[in-house]
Amino acid sequence: MNKNQKFLIGSIGALLTGIAIGLLVAPKNGKETRKLIKNKANDLGGSAKDTYEKSLEELSHLAEKLKDGFTKNLNTVKDKANGVADNVSENVRSAVNNNA
Repeated sequence: MNKNQKFLIGSIGALLTGIAIGLLVAPKNGKETRKLIKNKANDLGGSAKDTYEKSLEELSHLAEKLKDGFTKNLNTVKDKANGVADNVSENVRSAVNNNA
């Protein structure tokens, strides 16, 4: 038997021992314990769903902010490019008129 197999057997043994001890000293009967486990699992599931939905809302909000910032920067670049184009156009007209 190799090291991994020994470790696996030991882990399974420890798990079964822990379950057995837990059942022996449990303050509630099996039905109540199963109900408690089910309720805790449902609570965790609901919490995970709420966290997921909240994360989606936050991501949507961040995406909207990113889009707005990108659009604002794009408009600024367009305005500057138009200003440069107008300036170049004026300089070309001026140069053509001076050479004519």
